[in-house]
Amino acid sequence: METRAVDDGRLFAGVFEASPDAIVVTDAGGVVVAANSRCQAVFGIDADALVGRPVETLVPEAARAAHPQRRDRFSRTHGQRPMGLLQLAAVRADGSEFPAEISLARIDVHGETYVCATVRDVTERRRQERQFRELIEAAPDPTVIADGSGVIVMSNRQVERVFGYEPGELLGSPVERLVPERFRERHVGQRSGYVGAPVVRGMGQGRELYAVRKDGTEFPVEVSLSPIETDDGLLVAAAVRDVTERRRIQETADRIREEFLATVSHELRTPLTSIVGYTELLGDLGEEEMGPQARRMLQVIDRNARRELRLVNDLLTLARLQEEGMEVTLAPVDLEEVVRAAVEDARLAARGRGVDVVVEPAAGEDLNVLGDAERLGQVVGNLLGNAVKFTPPGGRVVLALDAGPGGEVELRVTDTGPGMGPEEVAQAFDRLYRAPSAIRDQVPGAGLGLPIARAVVEAHGGSIQVGSEPGTGTTVTVRLPAASR
Repeated sequence: METRAVDDGRLFAGVFEASPDAIVVTDAGGVVVAANSRCQAVFGIDADALVGRPVETLVPEAARAAHPQRRDRFSRTHGQRPMGLLQLAAVRADGSEFPAEISLARIDVHGETYVCATVRDVTERRRQERQFRELIEAAPDPTVIADGSGVIVMSNRQVERVFGYEPGELLGSPVERLVPERFRERHVGQRSGYVGAPVVRGMGQGRELYAVRKDGTEFPVEVSLSPIETDDGLLVAAAVRDVTERRRIQETADRIREEFLATVSHELRTPLTSIVGYTELLGDLGEEEMGPQARRMLQVIDRNARRELRLVNDLLTLARLQEEGMEVTLAPVDLEEVVRAAVEDARLAARGRGVDVVVEPAAGEDLNVLGDAERLGQVVGNLLGNAVKFTPPGGRVVLALDAGPGGEVELRVTDTGPGMGPEEVAQAFDRLYRAPSAIRDQVPGAGLGLPIARAVVEAHGGSIQVGSEPGTGTTVTVRLPAASR
């Protein structure tokens, strides 16, 4: 293979000038014999003007007297070996100092010894590091930063306050020092797996985690992880939140909820059930035993008692859903039959409001779903009840059924009511939420129907959506897995 001869001098000069850092070459006496053009940007001195000056020109005044001894020590100690990066200060022509990274290398040419110094101004990097440190210190949670091997390289004051360590005591320690001993071996594997595929992981990801203080006491925590790519490799920032107080509050809330459920079941549900039962008995009395006015009063009592009983049952349902979740027994259910039964139950209330209720089934299509017939009836009843309540007299509620292409059956409940704006739609499934228009118009309800419907639908592996605009009515769409899927 032929090689092309290269002019060593021209090659050296090209590399010398192409360097992104300032390069200064000095002789054995510390006098600058060569400098590249980057010296102008870094030191504020033209390269030609720098040649012939002592290298101490670039050293801060406070360190100049000792610098010749440091140069001699470098020559004696390092010989032909280059020195790694030095974190030092340098000075510009205007006398201003700046932080610099300096790399030194000894060069022997024709029996003469020279030292080549590569200088990089790291002012901006130090500023960014300082800002980063200030951000970490300002974090409200204890925060540690570890390298790819799990060694802590930085921590904030909150770590010392919460974990009981002295400032800087954790630096250089494995992050497992903050993990209870019984979890440490497993944590090493988890940490390695995270480093292999780092992603941002927020607080409260469903994991029950614990940390350990310097005195050995353990406490429950939430941890968020954030990967940080640097020139020196991957770093991982871990923010640790002590949730001891939250756990205590949660336990108290759980106990209060259990007491509430017991109270509601006994003190409210029992007498309401009794009232409803006696109104039914009174309703069976003949005309000679109860006059028309008394019968109208009895109907008011019955209607209000049943409404309160439904409210109590809905509250109990939501409380149990939050505590235990919902279990459903899945079996093939004809959704059209469930819809027609719900329409029949709501027919009287709809007629009383002057609202027309229409069922539009998909002709000839299989509308069987995998579900719990009683729970699905609750969903349709809630949606239909809401639609009737919010539709003005003379309006219409349409229940449409379709077999979707994705192995689902779709139910749409559409009303001709006042509709909702985007903010109301966004909150429609919030517990106890009632639209301002419902409050203004004194529409009865407690804001529990849609949250319960969503819980039931999602327990079936389905989905529920609300679509609405002011003045155009509302459509609630439910999709459930088809039985034949």
